[in-house]
Amino acid sequence: MQASDSNTVKIIYTRGNREETLASLGTLRKVLNRFVRRRVFYEISSRSRRGHEFFSAKDTFTVGAIEVSNREHLQILIFDARKHERSIEIINPQAMRIYDESPDRNFAVSFLCENGDFETRVYLREEGADETLPPEGQGLECISLPQLFDYIRDITTVERTTT
Repeated sequence: MQASDSNTVKIIYTRGNREETLASLGTLRKVLNRFVRRRVFYEISSRSRRGHEFFSAKDTFTVGAIEVSNREHLQILIFDARKHERSIEIINPQAMRIYDESPDRNFAVSFLCENGDFETRVYLREEGADETLPPEGQGLECISLPQLFDYIRDITTVERTTT
């Protein structure tokens, strides 16, 4: 998968200090889907190469969906489950570091993006399941068989009135 004309996305594993080239968008989606429906801490920081300017933003949210596309350049969109208008956009990363040195720690990744005089890093760390989200799916597929029969009986029973 080409991230740009001259670079490929490198995956860097902290365990064993391994590095390899990202094989496919499917691989990237599989890695990032570990964050869906999970509380995530994120930090986005950007620094000029001269070191005079620095920007950083930190927050937590629950990931609702992740979209990965590779049209003109690799684009990763991570959407907030509660505020659909809020998202993190990662464009054309050169590297993705996977923090896997300790299985008892929370899963984390960071992306490194370089653009001219600026270097941007996006760090994501899984903080656990969000128990306040409704179950996946909507409506009838979320209920048990006895609940389904009760539902059918309720909607098909006609109230009789005596006259």
